[in-house]
Amino acid sequence: MSNRGDRPITVVPLGAGRFQVDDGRSRRTAFAVAAGDTWVFLDGRVFVVPQSGAVARRGGTDDAAALMAPMPATVVNIHVSEGQQVSRDTLLISLEAMKMELPIKAPRAGRVTAIRCRAGELVQPGVPLLEIEHGP
Repeated sequence: MSNRGDRPITVVPLGAGRFQVDDGRSRRTAFAVAAGDTWVFLDGRVFVVPQSGAVARRGGTDDAAALMAPMPATVVNIHVSEGQQVSRDTLLISLEAMKMELPIKAPRAGRVTAIRCRAGELVQPGVPLLEIEHGP
């Protein structure tokens, strides 16, 4: 597999839905949840591996998927408020699942229009945590 910079990416299964991802510059842990398609959570982003095996980042007009929990998780902290302008990669929400922190980051710049969860709440995969209106 290769990424945008044409560097090879090595993915090693660690078990329990965890994978080590090495892009030649860094090693990170990704989480995957299979529910029809496989949802992969890495660096605050959600990627979907359809049953066909092709990998697609949930982006473009479907940024909402990037703002969902990738697996059942508890909301630890909400770092933004409604009406707040955010930049791409701004930390929005911190989740905890399987004793690991899962940061949810903004997939693009925009304004937070709705927060649909609260600290301490157990959230399910595929349920929107918040909404961001497209920015300038």
